[in-house]
Amino acid sequence: MTEPRRLRRRWPYVVLTAATVTAVGVTGVLVLGHNEDAKADKGNQQPQSKTSKIVRTTLQEHEELSGKLGYSGKFDVTAHGGGGVVTWLPKPGDQLGRGDAVYQVNDKPVPLLFGDKPFWRKLESGMDKGSDVRQLEQNLRALGYTGFTVDEKFDAKTAAAVKKWQKKLGLEQTGSVDPAAVVLQPGAFRVSTVDAALGTPAQGKVLAGTGTTRTVSVEVPVEKQSLAKEGAEVEVTLPGGKSTKGKVTSVGTVAEKSAEESGPSAGKTVVKAEVELTEPEAAGKLDAAPVRVGFTSRRKENVLTVPVGALLALSEGGYAVEVVQADGSGKLVAVELGMFAKGKVEVSGSGLSEGATVKVAGL
Repeated sequence: MTEPRRLRRRWPYVVLTAATVTAVGVTGVLVLGHNEDAKADKGNQQPQSKTSKIVRTTLQEHEELSGKLGYSGKFDVTAHGGGGVVTWLPKPGDQLGRGDAVYQVNDKPVPLLFGDKPFWRKLESGMDKGSDVRQLEQNLRALGYTGFTVDEKFDAKTAAAVKKWQKKLGLEQTGSVDPAAVVLQPGAFRVSTVDAALGTPAQGKVLAGTGTTRTVSVEVPVEKQSLAKEGAEVEVTLPGGKSTKGKVTSVGTVAEKSAEESGPSAGKTVVKAEVELTEPEAAGKLDAAPVRVGFTSRRKENVLTVPVGALLALSEGGYAVEVVQADGSGKLVAVELGMFAKGKVEVSGSGLSEGATVKVAGL
């Protein structure tokens, strides 16, 4: 590297701007002035400068892909018969939690319970032990009912808790639970579509839903699959320009043709990734809205950086920054360039220190 004390900046000199550099080097320059005599010409004076500090920070290169705002998971609710007609249904957009009525049959609620599998038999006192009994008792306990042991045995104490629950729901207090009297789903969900109609028999598909977690689905071109890694943090730009953070929760393993008709993924072979929003309230009630997802393609930590506009191309070759001295004068310091990101550039070289002031071209 040229010794700093020997650096020479002649007019005309070259000022670099963010538009003229990339992560792999300088792609173009803006020349100010015409010749050394032009220093005396007011029309070709050295451009006014502002100053900035040399900052030690983390630089990140981002690549944006298009995504669609939505909700996680898929739920289908089916009525299991048992007689009666549908007398009430929720609306699309309603969120249903444990104990809430999913629909009503003959003006009686059919509540939501959480579980991995539906009940396949009538649950009542004296029956054989089973995992379905434990699942019922876990729900009763979560709903605030006590006086029984959560196990696989349906005894009189369990029946007593069931009766209390049925009384609160306005149901006949039988102490037993019929499979058609409840809806079992893995968790809370949001109603997306309603398939049943009021007055129809309570059987077949009633509605469909999604999870309540706000997510963004992203189609990632296979050649850029390395961008999407489970657990990686991303930045999501919402309609209107507001940004929020997110985290990649899953990355598909099956490549398929993009469903996009326009955008960077259109016509390409892609894998699907899902991003969970860190602050879901930032998305409000938007659904299926287009968003932009910024993935970090490269990252460097603990590096000295200056604004790109602080770089000067030297007449003898190479680059420098002009460091402001204690007396206000400027001193050229040779620099080696590293990573570029968001108008900043990594610099290294003797004579540089964190917090020092450098001049930045005021273009």
